[in-house]
Amino acid sequence: MTQNPYGAAHVARQAKWFAVAKAGSAFIALAWQFVLVRGLTVVDYASFTVFLAANSVLVFLTLFGLDRVVYRAVPPLRAALRWRELACLMLGFSLVRGLCIAGLLLLVWALGQRLLPAQLYAETQRLPWQYLAFSFATGFTDSFAVYANSLGRQGRQAMLLMGATFLRMLLVVAAIWHGGFALATAADIMVATEFLLAAALLVVLARELAGLRRQAPPAGGPLQWGFSLRALVRDSLSTQLTYMVGLPFRGALLRLIVGAVASPLVVAAFGFFQALSDRAYQFMPVFLMKGMLEPAMASDFAQRRDYERIRLVLRLVLRLNYLILALGLCLLIGSGAPLIDWVTHGRYGGETMLAVLILLQLGAMTLGESLWMGLNPIGRLAYHNKVWLYVSLLCYLGVAAAAAARSPAALLLVAVLPYGMVFAWLRWVSGEPFLQGGLGLEQLWRLAPPLLGGIAVARAILWYSSALPALVLSVMMASVVFAGLARAMGLFDPRELEQVAAISPRLARLLRWVSA
Repeated sequence: MTQNPYGAAHVARQAKWFAVAKAGSAFIALAWQFVLVRGLTVVDYASFTVFLAANSVLVFLTLFGLDRVVYRAVPPLRAALRWRELACLMLGFSLVRGLCIAGLLLLVWALGQRLLPAQLYAETQRLPWQYLAFSFATGFTDSFAVYANSLGRQGRQAMLLMGATFLRMLLVVAAIWHGGFALATAADIMVATEFLLAAALLVVLARELAGLRRQAPPAGGPLQWGFSLRALVRDSLSTQLTYMVGLPFRGALLRLIVGAVASPLVVAAFGFFQALSDRAYQFMPVFLMKGMLEPAMASDFAQRRDYERIRLVLRLVLRLNYLILALGLCLLIGSGAPLIDWVTHGRYGGETMLAVLILLQLGAMTLGESLWMGLNPIGRLAYHNKVWLYVSLLCYLGVAAAAAARSPAALLLVAVLPYGMVFAWLRWVSGEPFLQGGLGLEQLWRLAPPLLGGIAVARAILWYSSALPALVLSVMMASVVFAGLARAMGLFDPRELEQVAAISPRLARLLRWVSA
């Protein structure tokens, strides 16, 4: 607690533990989803999906740009040992957020039957006190995690999250083992472990502030912030407004809309596939490597002012992402229905098309994240954000139409549109200079032979037999054929890797495994 949490050595150490813990949490959460989907009935899993989605939306509505504002305001106060100001800032944000959560819950309690679709309102009545308790618990843990990160305790925060996730899975497995597992049990476990995580994070914050108090000179006089509280509130609200624009295209709200209009089977399948998609996205290169690549690209562009070098990195990252997504598509089309039936105990194989559309949504998100990664380091993100605002407002009409048509498939297709529309506008209408060299999307035709070859092999094996050994063999052989053909198609040229190694040696080393 006495060392500088923003020093290079400390940041590197925290980054290592943070990465390990985040990967561990994602793996555990993935396994936990498989346990839940087999342990709960279709109706209960659909209700649990709505329970988590409603809570995620509520927490997001009360975020108030907390992450961006606190990350900017806390480090100077921490460096100046202003522990009183830090405590007041954290307490103030937490109180405001808690009051907003209470207000929204009170609104739902008083007017929920009039405001909410009947299907959603009925779901809230199945777990009344759990909705109340879990909303406050996740509001606290989300806030405390941001505070811990802003104080340089990212690794500790992530390790606590991984521990809570692991404990959650153990309790679910124990409940299933003893034969008493149902919807209420799953919700109770979520509430208990979330409050436990909040308490652990609060201990981390208390120890950090206590350490600062011991180092600081005797306190006295008025609080000295070093910034305008009015400006802080303005930044907080404007950031939240920016976040709100993209809310209809987030997985949580999509799950909530589907929960309001679809049957329990479709809601459960949609929730399961979206949960897997959320976990898979955490391991996609465009998500995993942005923290490493963006600073490297910004540094390279500051020295050379060369758009082409930045485009080269993005082309390779995009191709690598789409290679992984194409493999997923190959397995879904080739072995999807029986594979999903085996994983989910014969429940959701008939909804494989939803999984395919969610994979398409991942592809669109990859394109959107790549645009952000490329435009931010070169300082050309402002116009992109403006275009995103107008396109999102236009696509809200599509979301409303898909909800009115009670079509989850249409909802997913509408969620794909903004990313493609923003790219098309920047590339061909406004003539964004950075995109005039293209992002290499025309090279993606090379994924067709591996995709078709893998599908053909999987279908041939399953045509012969649909037993479990044949299913496992179809997945393995489809993957082998896909990998071999992808390598033969030369999707990654060694000469490109030599060029990108000057910007990011790690990316170049990773791509050598799949280059021709």
